[in-house]
Amino acid sequence: MGRRINLIKMRKKDISLAFLVLILSSFLFWGLTINSVGEIRERAGVNVTNEKIAINQTVYYNFTDYNVQYGFHTDSNLNINIGLGVQQTNDRELFLDIINDGIPVSLNLTSKSSLSWFNLPKTPKNPSGYNSRFQYKYNNIIKIQVNTTVNNLTARFEINQKFGLSRNKEYRITLFKEDYDSWEILSTESKKNESTNVSYLEANLTNLNESESYYITIFEVSSIGPQYDWFWIVIISGSAIGIGALAIIISKTKYFEMLKTRIVSIDKGAHRLTMEEVLENENRNKIIECILEEPGIHYNELLRNTELSAGNLAWHLDILETYKIIGKKRVGKYLVYFPYYQKNPISNIDLKLQKSELTLKTLEMIESNPGTYNNEIAKDLNVDHKTISYHINKLKDLDLIYSKKDGRKKKLFPNLDAEYFKNNYSK
Repeated sequence: MGRRINLIKMRKKDISLAFLVLILSSFLFWGLTINSVGEIRERAGVNVTNEKIAINQTVYYNFTDYNVQYGFHTDSNLNINIGLGVQQTNDRELFLDIINDGIPVSLNLTSKSSLSWFNLPKTPKNPSGYNSRFQYKYNNIIKIQVNTTVNNLTARFEINQKFGLSRNKEYRITLFKEDYDSWEILSTESKKNESTNVSYLEANLTNLNESESYYITIFEVSSIGPQYDWFWIVIISGSAIGIGALAIIISKTKYFEMLKTRIVSIDKGAHRLTMEEVLENENRNKIIECILEEPGIHYNELLRNTELSAGNLAWHLDILETYKIIGKKRVGKYLVYFPYYQKNPISNIDLKLQKSELTLKTLEMIESNPGTYNNEIAKDLNVDHKTISYHINKLKDLDLIYSKKDGRKKKLFPNLDAEYFKNNYSK
């Protein structure tokens, strides 16, 4: 009987011990989960003064009076000062990732709704970009100051309506310094965290100097023209390729401007370069110049013109393709390269045309105004209706459009089943 009682006591003791271990394990697991997300520091009022963030620590400051959140991650010891100011716009969010190779940094942030509240000697112009209009609607500008040179600062803004950013609109992160005449457009990437389903804008600031103040904000972008710029359009033909290919010739300066001001999803893979670093490389510049001068140039021709080794050329082409600076297509037995446009006819269809610019304008009008007809296009383009008929027939021959009779008129529609439209809309 005594042995049985002792056995029961031992079982109770084991159960209690197991229960205690379970509680401790759960507590530790909960703590690890919280730490992996980051420490949350809630603050009333408008200021944070001389607070510390340790190496590899992630900290979020929630300003409860304003519903403003600033997040930080750093590879160096960080001293933080934040001032929202009485002109702060509510409901805003920013995350800064600071890389400085272990060198301690003191970071001062001040945010206001308008640059005028910073009492600067001059007001900068709005940014200008490639066929785009920029509007300041974000109503929040962050001033950044550091006490030492900082190698890299990555700014991320969550794309969320509650933080003033809509998923249905395009934005650019911009930078202003006091020696600038206008806001500078930073290379802005739109990304998504697949595990959390959170989308955000991201841009990098490099080599921040302790003697300067940096102002960042977001501008909304609206298009004021087509996605590509027609400088002039020619038909290039190659005896080896045996086809006529549509080539779009554009200056390198204009093309670089377009690349820096667009928003396009880029999967960098193993590459860790910024867009600026990609475009600054001398060898990649040679390649881009060759492709801009001769869209549709094939690999062997690039090898001869750039005087690079085959391995070196392949490496740089891979970077340029990854960052969507160039595109490629196999034509027969040749691999040809061309500038990357969101709508690039050479990448989708071989248009064997002589008056290609007018034909493409006709196609664009039919695409943007389904149901239009010959005389309406002729009137809008200020061209004789017989000339437009010629180009309409060309487009029909290429199976890019079709017509439907409506009384005495033949209404024109884009053939959305054509490869040209499928490729354009899938990008």
